[in-house]
Amino acid sequence: MGKAFDRVLTPLDDFIRWQTTSGILLMLCAIVAIYIANSQWSEAYHHILAIPFTIGIPEFQLSKSLHHWINDGLMAIFF
Repeated sequence: MGKAFDRVLTPLDDFIRWQTTSGILLMLCAIVAIYIANSQWSEAYHHILAIPFTIGIPEFQLSKSLHHWINDGLMAIFF
């Protein structure tokens, strides 16, 4: 009975551990981004966000800035 119980708890324990790790990583990335945006490298940071990024095939393309993809695309998937 103990092994069956461990088979259920081990994946749950791994999930909780990864959930915490990903949250910490997200927090650290946000802190680094805020620091860079308010430092001497802010102009370069804003230029990187303005780079156009295109997906699709020649007949059908979707081209937006990296900032737009982050705000509308990735945030919609994340939340």
